[in-house]
Amino acid sequence: MIKRIAIAAVLWVVALYLAQAGPRFFNGEAGSGGETMGYAENISCSRNWWAFGALWRCDATIVSNEGERFHYSNGSSSLTPADIGKRVPMTTNLVQFSRSYAATERWALAERREPVKALAALSIVIPAASAFLITLRMFRKKKPGGAEGREQPRPTLETNP
Repeated sequence: MIKRIAIAAVLWVVALYLAQAGPRFFNGEAGSGGETMGYAENISCSRNWWAFGALWRCDATIVSNEGERFHYSNGSSSLTPADIGKRVPMTTNLVQFSRSYAATERWALAERREPVKALAALSIVIPAASAFLITLRMFRKKKPGGAEGREQPRPTLETNP
């Protein structure tokens, strides 16, 4: 019983991690739609295996309007393999990562790309539902003697003529 409880606890930790991490992967990067401050060039992409290969991790060089060059890397698929060989307009956004930190300037797409909402919703529902079903199966009541789905043989009555 202790072994099943430990397995269920690890299963739920993994399921809850996936449920909270999924929307971060699939929400994409919302550009500010503001003024173009530079362009992404020399874009190269590879599969993001932290997202189980479903998304792309792209690296690029951003050339600002002032001529400065910055390395840009993201794993949330805001840049895609379709952008390779193109100059993608970029801008700077003020991003606040939590309430306790001041906002910092960060490069983002100047054009808005819609997030994949269906994948974000599925990434929340599927791990939790799977963990629930596995937990139910692990802790279901079993009939004694291993006769879970079999019928017990009926005794035969012999009559003497």
